[in-house]
Parts: sequence; structure tokens; C-alpha cells
Amino acid sequence: MTMKTQHFGRIVREKREQLGLSIRKAAELAGLSDRGLELIELGDSDPKLSSVLRIAAALHLDLGDIESCVPNSIFVNY
Repeated sequence: MTMKTQHFGRIVREKREQLGLSIRKAAELAGLSDRGLELIELGDSDPKLSSVLRIAAALHLDLGDIESCVPNSIFVNY
């Protein structure tokens, strides 16, 4: 995966841990599977824009802070 994907995953994991959420609870809040969120946190999955937005909302992430680390390809046509 790309460096941006790995960076996004680190931001997600750090924020989830800061909020005291388990992967299961954070995934539930974002409407993702536990494994799906785990792969994103590990940087082993390129998330779709819809997933990025759901994660951002669930973890109260500021989109301005994560835009630079999300693969540009997910913003195509948006």
C-alpha cells in the first residue's frame, strides 16, 4: 500500500485509542467490519471515500487534517 494509506491508518488507530474505543466499537460506529477497520489501520487497505468519511465522522476526525494522507484516487469525481 501507499505511504498515504499507511499514514491514514496510523491517524485512525491513534484517534481510536485516544478515544478509548476498541476496533469492534469503532468499526460499529463507522459501519464497517472489524476486519475492514483493522486492515485500514494497518495500512493494508485503500479505503473508499465513503469509508473515510464514515471513519472520520465516527472518530471525530477533521477532514482537513486527513486530506493530505488519504490517497488522491479516492477523491476522483468528488
